[in-house]
Amino acid sequence: MSDERAVGSLVMLNFFAKLVGGDEDEQIHFRASGTYPKCRLQGRYRDQTIDVTATDFFQALCQIREVLAGDGLYPQCHGSSLNVYSVGRPHKVDDGLRAYRLSMGRDVTPFDMVAVFDACEASVLPATVREQHDYYWQWLQSTA
Repeated sequence: MSDERAVGSLVMLNFFAKLVGGDEDEQIHFRASGTYPKCRLQGRYRDQTIDVTATDFFQALCQIREVLAGDGLYPQCHGSSLNVYSVGRPHKVDDGLRAYRLSMGRDVTPFDMVAVFDACEASVLPATVREQHDYYWQWLQSTA
């Protein structure tokens, strides 16, 4: 679920994602602002706020995921899925709000693009940042 609000010329985006590994209805609230190459992402869960800045929102999400993993938590969104990665232009064009779903042995197409903070529980395979990065490198080798 997402929400967009304009504050002056700045656009604030709000996203909510279930936290795998947490209580049954536990969620994280993401608040995104800024644009490439200075994207700010806040993640609020329990009584904590994680505040990061990165070149794009996919990378910012990875930073937040590293912190969450310390508590055994994984956001249920496409950007946290094993087979989703920011490849090529999306991180610059869309500020990292879109990424590609990767299939071994096949190059990506526009039909493989997903919104990083959206979730379809059946298609999201929660993974650590390291597992996701390793999958990306395996995919690169499979398409060479």
